[in-house]
Amino acid sequence: MKSYEALQKCIAGDTVETAKELGLATITINKWMEPHLDFTDSGSYNPLDRINTIINRSVRLGKPADSAYIPLYYLAEEHKHVCIPLPEYKCLNDLNKELHESIIAFGHMIAAASEAMTGGRISKIEYQRIEEAGHDLIRHVTAFIEKTKESIK
Repeated sequence: MKSYEALQKCIAGDTVETAKELGLATITINKWMEPHLDFTDSGSYNPLDRINTIINRSVRLGKPADSAYIPLYYLAEEHKHVCIPLPEYKCLNDLNKELHESIIAFGHMIAAASEAMTGGRISKIEYQRIEEAGHDLIRHVTAFIEKTKESIK
């Protein structure tokens, strides 16, 4: 998806109200929702493009991932979402193996957590293990879905 397409879906015909809320002209909002890939396009550089530029620059400068991607984490947290980086795999079979191992580990972790919570509480260390295993599983499942999408003929 392109940034202008994301804004088209998000704003979805509510250009006037969006412009009022942002204190901008409706033409500006409309230009954000148009392609701007080369000089023949009439769209303009939008807020998503600007955030992307900031992140890419931070990565190029060698900043740690937790610093470079902080705008994503901020927006995710602000809107009660989770932002988790995906692992990179060259081969679907390797990813399939990792996913299988993650599912097994997650199952063991859930069983241990259930046992630990019989008293209605878990320790901070147990919670950290649950969170880490859960995020690993989410990463691997999402990467698996993305990799299989690439295999569509």
